[in-house]
Amino acid sequence: MSLTTVTYKSSTKQRLDMRWLSQAINESINCDAVKNQPLQIGNEESNVGEFFDITGNFSNQPITLENSNQSMDYLGHALKKKTELTVNGDAGHFAGAKLAGGKLVVKGNAQNYAGCGMSKGQIEITGNANDYLGGAFAGDKKGMSGGTILVHGNSGNFTGDLLRRGTIMVVGNIGDYCASRMIAGTITNLGTIGKQVGVGMRRGTILLPHKPKDVLTGFHDCGRHNLGYLTLLLHELRQYKSTFQSLHPMRRRVQRYIGDTTVGGQGEMLIWIG
Repeated sequence: MSLTTVTYKSSTKQRLDMRWLSQAINESINCDAVKNQPLQIGNEESNVGEFFDITGNFSNQPITLENSNQSMDYLGHALKKKTELTVNGDAGHFAGAKLAGGKLVVKGNAQNYAGCGMSKGQIEITGNANDYLGGAFAGDKKGMSGGTILVHGNSGNFTGDLLRRGTIMVVGNIGDYCASRMIAGTITNLGTIGKQVGVGMRRGTILLPHKPKDVLTGFHDCGRHNLGYLTLLLHELRQYKSTFQSLHPMRRRVQRYIGDTTVGGQGEMLIWIG
């Protein structure tokens, strides 16, 4: 049960910058002070209290946001360790961006750039995530660098673009250009995957249930392997409540591809056998 609840009470479709909420959570700001903080709505300036009701105290965890929608950007931005935000509804762009140890649960869908630039913590999305999940901010040379993202639905294009470290788990399907320019880390799913998987990939692991329809020429087939370390990876994947728990804990047999050799990459794409 949540000790603190923030309820959205407006119907405006203008985009909302929700970084004020993360600041209030991280710094345990007094609720009355938060209500008087300025809030930019389109080209007009208002205050938080006109659009949100707040009950409880931000020093009490977890925090729940009610009536959220996809116009709310930066939900859970830079949440620190021992902080938790549950979003009942959809999230806008940059949900969980720069997450620094906290936990963000979105009980709905998330728009582009969820988890981009995050370094620690956990993001769970019960619906779908759009493009650039775990990716990088425009102009940055690395994306997600730690933590875990679990998506119970599907993810869009460029999932894990410039991924530096951490784990991305997608129960459903992944779009095109997954693991593009990937530096390290792990991406896995249980559904289908689009085209151009691992283009520009340097290192890291892509673990898939089925071979992609078009394996890039930069990926070389290294045959079938029985990889012992996969039991450790499965232990990590199975600790979260999801369909990944149905995977056998001792499953280790895979077809292994190395690439993207066109950029000197030594990453691996593993396809489950049996």
